[in-house]
Amino acid sequence: MLPASHNRAYQDFSNLLTELNCFLINSEEKVEQLQIRQRFQHLRSWFEQNIADLESENLEQDIISRWQSVQTEIKREFKLLATDILFLASARQSSTLDKRLQSIKGRVAKLISYCQIMNS
Repeated sequence: MLPASHNRAYQDFSNLLTELNCFLINSEEKVEQLQIRQRFQHLRSWFEQNIADLESENLEQDIISRWQSVQTEIKREFKLLATDILFLASARQSSTLDKRLQSIKGRVAKLISYCQIMNS
């Protein structure tokens, strides 16, 4: 079982991701790229301060391997999300914009599922 500090960090991260996902769904008809980038910058800052620096020091020995594996996937998926956000900024055609948004939504959903794994 994860310490309370880890659980809280993953729960808060999941909440922030859910807020971003709701924003993306609600702004689907009129994509607000600037607002998406601003929201992502806030998310990135929070991620770097609260998730990226988590360590396995206070974890029970039997869960360290699983935690490290999922934590690695979270970091990898977050980097890919950052790349997708950059590509969204350069999208000019609506079809490209739609593909980028779908990719971003998929990555956000995957990150939420990783947080759920961590909190289970």
